[in-house]
Amino acid sequence: MAMKWQGKSLIAMVILLAIVAAGIFGMGNTLVQGQVVFGSTDQVPWNLLIVAYVFLALMASGMCMIASASHVLGFKKFDFLGKRAIYLALAVLIPGLLVLAMDLGRLDRAYLFITSPNLQAPMWWMGATYGVYVVLLLVEFIAMHTKNEKVMHYASYMTLAGAVAATSILGGIFAVVVQRPLWFGGATSVFFVLSALLTGIACLTIFTYFTYKLSNKKLPEKVDAALIGLSKLMGILIAVALGFNAWRLITMFYTGTPDFALIFNGEYALMYWGGALALGLIIPLLMIIGKRTSVVAVAVSFLVLFGMYFDKYVTVIGGQLSQPYGEVTTYSTTVTEWLIFVGAMAATVVIYMVGTKIFNLSESTHEEKDKKPTKKKIQPSAV
Repeated sequence: MAMKWQGKSLIAMVILLAIVAAGIFGMGNTLVQGQVVFGSTDQVPWNLLIVAYVFLALMASGMCMIASASHVLGFKKFDFLGKRAIYLALAVLIPGLLVLAMDLGRLDRAYLFITSPNLQAPMWWMGATYGVYVVLLLVEFIAMHTKNEKVMHYASYMTLAGAVAATSILGGIFAVVVQRPLWFGGATSVFFVLSALLTGIACLTIFTYFTYKLSNKKLPEKVDAALIGLSKLMGILIAVALGFNAWRLITMFYTGTPDFALIFNGEYALMYWGGALALGLIIPLLMIIGKRTSVVAVAVSFLVLFGMYFDKYVTVIGGQLSQPYGEVTTYSTTVTEWLIFVGAMAATVVIYMVGTKIFNLSESTHEEKDKKPTKKKIQPSAV
């Protein structure tokens, strides 16, 4: 199928492909030179790429949860967003997995993941779950595109379960490390699921809104209503997220861990209080309470994405800085890490833009069932 790019779309595609090329250069540089191009050390083994993977993986899972839940629970108001959400989840998750692959080191030994599984390791379960999850996403999207109601019905349940499982297991990798107060505890896995919903809704809102705006189309009434509805849901989730952060701070204050000093008045205080809490949660909640329009929903979504990124950066990187013997180390990102991260985000937009040209992402998956056949009026015949 020939795809025509013109005007704003062509300019955007050229810029995005240039950014993707920079990301590919960063990946190539990593494969040639090794992990010396990263800022990670023996004390801080997880770098910006892990932050990027967590951020992107949660975003993908959140969109899958919204799409599948709307089908499973019968929320017809969001039904037309289902196909777009599933495709966008794939567009986010695939570059995210590539980002993770760059941090693994020996890709030539990846086959050992299958041939020598470690069933006691949460990281193995995360990889296995995400592998199955990607396949389920593909099955559900194909079923939506072909309007195979039966397959789509069962796939929705399985992808919803897969999204929750994959996200909670990802959180479990952090939750089981007792030496890391910022990570440890069962609540971490639950908060990862909550973070997934917040970032997923935010991403879906932004892409849906600008798909119509950049194509010079007026925002349809049902789209406007759906975006406002998603912002209301986001407001509820933000309130719960604030409660989680409050209890995390309270428990860390009572235990008096060095991690508390890092985020309370230390190196990551501004990023946590100003970025994760104020910019990402408090200001968006006030905006949602004040005025509910699609424009406000988009503005809130951008703030939430920034806030969730800061939260995951503080969690992943800040959680590693306090060492078991009391000292506190440091970490700095590198250009290569940023090239790969930004390149992955640009790749997501490219995959999405190509998808809008090939697939009808705006169609409702239940359009034909929702339409009731009109009965033809029979006129009495003249005698």
